[in-house]
Amino acid sequence: MRSGDWKARSGSWSRLSYQSLPRSWNIILDLDYQVDPKTGKKKRKQRWYTVKGTKREAESRLTELLHQTNHNTLTEPTKLTFGEWLESWVEAAVKPPVRRLRTYESYKSIINRHLQPMLGQILLQELDAVHLERYYQEKAADLSQTTLEHHHAIISRSLKSALQKRLIERNAAPLVENKPKAPEVRQDVIKHCWDEADARSFLQASKTFGRPAAAFYALALDSGARKGEICGLRWSSVDLDAGTIRIVDQLLKPGREPVFGPPKNSKVRTIPLSAQTIVLLRKHRAHQAEIKLKNRKNYHDRGLVFAKEWGELSHKWETLGNPLQMNNLGQRQFNKIIEAAGIRRIKFHGMRHTCATLLLKARVPVHVVSERLGHKGSEITMNIYAHVLPSMQEEAAKRMGSILF
Repeated sequence: MRSGDWKARSGSWSRLSYQSLPRSWNIILDLDYQVDPKTGKKKRKQRWYTVKGTKREAESRLTELLHQTNHNTLTEPTKLTFGEWLESWVEAAVKPPVRRLRTYESYKSIINRHLQPMLGQILLQELDAVHLERYYQEKAADLSQTTLEHHHAIISRSLKSALQKRLIERNAAPLVENKPKAPEVRQDVIKHCWDEADARSFLQASKTFGRPAAAFYALALDSGARKGEICGLRWSSVDLDAGTIRIVDQLLKPGREPVFGPPKNSKVRTIPLSAQTIVLLRKHRAHQAEIKLKNRKNYHDRGLVFAKEWGELSHKWETLGNPLQMNNLGQRQFNKIIEAAGIRRIKFHGMRHTCATLLLKARVPVHVVSERLGHKGSEITMNIYAHVLPSMQEEAAKRMGSILF
């Protein structure tokens, strides 16, 4: 290795040396003295960098490093892999109580199942846009753009945190060309939404699956509540005489030790229900009371409106009264009712879209629909269900015409 002379630049000493390997250069920064905590003696603090390319490119890199040194933005060389960083980041920045349990578990699953196997062994400081582009291209064969957009968001947030901690010099995520992009929300809403006739057919078919199913799906379509909110609803939050339910928490995680938490946006709300839905809830409560009475010793009463019955116990440790298994509601019963009704299949969340769409078409004010759904504001509701607004505007024009002329 051929060494160059030490040079002082902008207050820091540096040396550029040429290695025996072709077009490879070592940059040595002598930053100052530091005290060894074990011996108490001073020793030089040096950082070594390797640059592949021409001497001009190496000198340009040296200038950049000196600029970072003098502005206190220099990153420490590290052998930390991207996978190791993801593991530490998700525990520090995402694990409850920092973020919601569902968010944490979703991030952990994506990291363990997808990001670690393909990107985990790459050094954090060497991860670039090319690695990410290749990852999205290979994953596109099995995963949707919506899912990959979520992966990109996790990668971007983790790298942003690494940048703030000066572990990397730049975040590679924004440099990716053709980033994964989910379809517009409006297209998804239109695809997974029933009209009035389909909604009625579905509710009629649900009655043949028993009182719990009839009440459950009527409540879902009537209230527009989220799946976790319905599965976490307790009788203490139901006022059958007033005809209302109060959304105060939701089921976050079913199982042996279910976890409950506040609803999305932490927005507690009261939802008035139709008289027909209240009738179905009364019948369901009477049905549930009979089960409790016959199974006093076996029923684990958590006060839930909808809980597991005998036919829904799939594990030995499960008992009557356990929360419903949210992740397979569609496969377990929802799709069977759709088939029985002979209507177009939609995803479970589509019942929420159906509720909002039918209310807006019935000219219910946007802010009322927004409050019913638990959105942060009316602008979110308008953006999601913008496809309904043109027909509302046409109706408004006709009404104004009749008023003026």
